[in-house]
Amino acid sequence: MKKQDSGKSRLFFIEFLIVLFFFLIIGTVCLRVFAAAHKITRNADALAHAQTTSASIAEVLEAGESFEDYFPEAVLTSETSNDQKPIYEKLYEISYDSDLTVCESEAAYYTLTVSLSEENHSQTANISFTDQAGESLYDLTVMIRLPLTREEALS
Repeated sequence: MKKQDSGKSRLFFIEFLIVLFFFLIIGTVCLRVFAAAHKITRNADALAHAQTTSASIAEVLEAGESFEDYFPEAVLTSETSNDQKPIYEKLYEISYDSDLTVCESEAAYYTLTVSLSEENHSQTANISFTDQAGESLYDLTVMIRLPLTREEALS
């Protein structure tokens, strides 16, 4: 009687190990799938944020409003003007952490760069959203015609 019981318990133990191994493999596969899905979701969130922020910047500029008033978190990194040609350029940066909240440039995971230039009654804005590795996620170029002043129109 004891021999039959020990044989059944060995068979049960082997079956239990096979089932445990099967669940281990399935668990590993599911974990990898969920990790890949999380990465895809994170990239989609960053792209959506880049698109909406870039569109907002373009709308503010097209309305003729001040960029600094609507985006106070933007840091002016360079400003140049040329006396020979009526060219004026400004470069702004907004830094975001991995959760897409505004942060200091030292802790930046994403960077939004806005390059504004004015020349001959037109304003050009190059908007670029890059990740930490410097890879561009989204680029937008907007060209806006500026109205002539009364004196310029009459001359």
